[in-house]
Amino acid sequence: MTTETVTTGLSLDQVLLVPRASDVLPNSVALGTQLSPTVALALPVIGAPAMTDKQVAQQFSENGALAILPAGETQLQDVQDLRAADEATTIGVAVRNAPDAFEIAVTLHAAGASVIYYELDDQLDLAIESLKLLAQQVPPLTILVGPVADEAIARQVLATGIDALVVAPTPGQPVYTVTTTLAFAELAAEFDAAVILGAGIRYSGDIVKAIAAGAIATMVDDQIMTGDLTDNLFQIAGGLRSGMGYTGAATINQLREEAQFVQITAAGLAESHPHDVELTKDAPNYAKN
Repeated sequence: MTTETVTTGLSLDQVLLVPRASDVLPNSVALGTQLSPTVALALPVIGAPAMTDKQVAQQFSENGALAILPAGETQLQDVQDLRAADEATTIGVAVRNAPDAFEIAVTLHAAGASVIYYELDDQLDLAIESLKLLAQQVPPLTILVGPVADEAIARQVLATGIDALVVAPTPGQPVYTVTTTLAFAELAAEFDAAVILGAGIRYSGDIVKAIAAGAIATMVDDQIMTGDLTDNLFQIAGGLRSGMGYTGAATINQLREEAQFVQITAAGLAESHPHDVELTKDAPNYAKN
């Protein structure tokens, strides 16, 4: 990803993708992405733990995406149920940072979870030790870690051998969704790891921008996933296809590597949304502010 102007602190609302002449058609693009060498998604979208239950996880999986089951009393049973019914090709679970985090992650992995989202808190030393053990002793477990907003913390976490950082604000540490994603993607590449943007996604176009900034996927929540989940995921896929065709990117990796941004003003943002038209039916995940 490149920008036509170098400015610090850019968010998704402050940039537009630059169109490029090409023969790439939206219906011909490939939306698949690799979370790790062993886990691929047909759609680069991850449901946040706060919005996920067993049914949501199943619906995401049926649409080629992934939703993370939250930590809690029913988590292990949910994993076992999904695996027993073969209702999810990839199962993701959240694990809280705690002294028994390693043991919990091993148990969930043995039950059928192939993706762990390790939730950081202020006990970084404890997290680092657990992550080292998970990365070294539980292959081929795919390990996502977040929220991360600080570069020094990101570097320490990446050094443990994890697969991807989830970039999102932490107390006292904001995230400029474009600038931070770009910087952390470059850092993660030094460790053969990747970045997932876990904040600021309100429209399907934001997902296109996040991937163009270097993310391999985005984590979404109730800000965008309202109403019927299948309709939402269908619209997200369509918006991503449209954005990739607009920029001439045939694959997710090509979008990450070749897309260009231009900075816009608030007036430009308003102009970029539909205006002076009357909607006869609301899109499932679109509400203009």
